[in-house]
Amino acid sequence: MRLNFSRTLFFAAIMGGFALAMGKAQPFFPSNSVQAMETSKSQSLQGTTWYISGWPSAPVPGSAPITLQFKGAPHSGSLRDRLTGTAGCNTFNGAYTSGDGNLTINQALATTRKACTAEVMAQEQRFLQLLPQVTSYSIGNDGQLTLTYLKDGEQGSISFIPANQYSALHNSQWELVTMAGVEPIANENSRAIPQLQFLGDRLTGTGGCNRLMGQFTIDGDNLTVDERMASTMMACSEPLMAQEQQFIQALVNAQKYEILTSGELVIDYLMGEKTEQLVFLPLTEEDSAPR
Repeated sequence: MRLNFSRTLFFAAIMGGFALAMGKAQPFFPSNSVQAMETSKSQSLQGTTWYISGWPSAPVPGSAPITLQFKGAPHSGSLRDRLTGTAGCNTFNGAYTSGDGNLTINQALATTRKACTAEVMAQEQRFLQLLPQVTSYSIGNDGQLTLTYLKDGEQGSISFIPANQYSALHNSQWELVTMAGVEPIANENSRAIPQLQFLGDRLTGTGGCNRLMGQFTIDGDNLTVDERMASTMMACSEPLMAQEQQFIQALVNAQKYEILTSGELVIDYLMGEKTEQLVFLPLTEEDSAPR
């Protein structure tokens, strides 16, 4: 897979112009994205477990994964069907009914009372407030679950991936240590060490000069980064720009990943016919990875 740099810049320019025209940042995850694949409304939710992959707000880095687990009695359509999960800080449970693509979650959700950061608690409250407003669900041919809700007369959606597609890479943030065995160049004016965040199915970060935005998929230990990666268009020194382009090319040529027992993330990528590696260290909650 090769990076089409001209197409990348063109896409970045469109994205930048759109953001300026709107005058404010757009939601990290579209709230009502178009499903590319056909969906099924007949598949039962009972006995399934899901991890959030997209909703109207960007997941807060450092929070616990947001999950749903649908438990059911042998019959269907009873409030004895139970819903449990984690909301980023606390666990919750409640009752639900489902059938023929319809889903109703009882408003009386019980939660634990653990305290987390203000950002995580605000995210948790938003999520728990949306659940009782869910009206329907669908499961796509790609295996993803979409919950459709109605809030203040407007329709939105929350998407989830099945538990078997979830990876420790999700909801994590990293700083580059070496690229093809070479340490990255530092920028004396700002933090220029390339960084990455994996949130839902979105990849964001910095290449050392510009902010990067894209999508990724995981299949086992295989990592694929969509070549249509967008970036801002700041100008930096030639060495930094060259390093950034090498970093972007490495990402879109990613093949496999591994999180070592030492905590490092290693991404194997193809450069020509040779396999090279990106090595990252995890960022702590105190660190602020670019978004």
